[in-house]
Amino acid sequence: MKNLLVTLNDHDQRAALSRFAARLAKHFGSRLDGLYVVPALRLYPVVTVHVPPEVFEAQRKVFRQRGEQAREAFERACAEHGVDCGWHLFESFTPLVADTVIELARPRDLVIAAQPPSEEKPDEEADFADRLVMETGRPVLFVPRKGHRETKFDHIMVGWNDTREATRALNDSLPLLKRAKRVDVVWVDPPERRKGEHDPLTDVAEALRRHKVPAEAMPLRSAGRMPGEVLLAHAEENGADLLVSGAWGHSRLREYVFGGATRQLLKDMTLPVFMAH
Repeated sequence: MKNLLVTLNDHDQRAALSRFAARLAKHFGSRLDGLYVVPALRLYPVVTVHVPPEVFEAQRKVFRQRGEQAREAFERACAEHGVDCGWHLFESFTPLVADTVIELARPRDLVIAAQPPSEEKPDEEADFADRLVMETGRPVLFVPRKGHRETKFDHIMVGWNDTREATRALNDSLPLLKRAKRVDVVWVDPPERRKGEHDPLTDVAEALRRHKVPAEAMPLRSAGRMPGEVLLAHAEENGADLLVSGAWGHSRLREYVFGGATRQLLKDMTLPVFMAH
């Protein structure tokens, strides 16, 4: 993970995100790039009135000001942690911030972004987080909006469920796992197996140990709770710094692609969550 990108359009989270990204860059000795996108004005087909150029320019001015504030917070964090960094402000021809972020994310090893807000904000579109995970081809590390302590990346919890997405998240997070002091590989309600039958959870932990990762297999029982709730509760009770999870869906429709545990993790996270699809 030598090339990191932090997206800073979330105005309220720019300082916290910058500090988190700078600490992670220092942890890996990585290059860190900060990005702010000035989107085009969003127009809707039902709007038939003429929009004067002054409206476009006024919006651009607000976003440019916010971009300057994001740059100041980013460069201050980079200087504080002594990391190699670069700043990018892009004036987009589309109203969708994700379009530009996705394009710039693909050459990087990891994208760092804020936990999605509970309500849509003018800074980013409602499906911004969904698109980052689904379309970049890169893992995304989401930082909680509140309530988490400073991450040291010493104790990592890996959510496993024997799927392609979980496998991708596990593999993409390997550079982090190799530096951890403790790694819990957990599976909520794994299938019952006969004595002597192959156990994928144990196999995963053993495979990680061959990479010098201090991994232990931990099956968990939901006891009627949702899987996402179980994962977050276990992470909180055991003092995990980071949760690794595959992102998956239960519907072919795009608006439901973040279903089940993934949606709950994004909504209720209390620690940073590393996701891949």
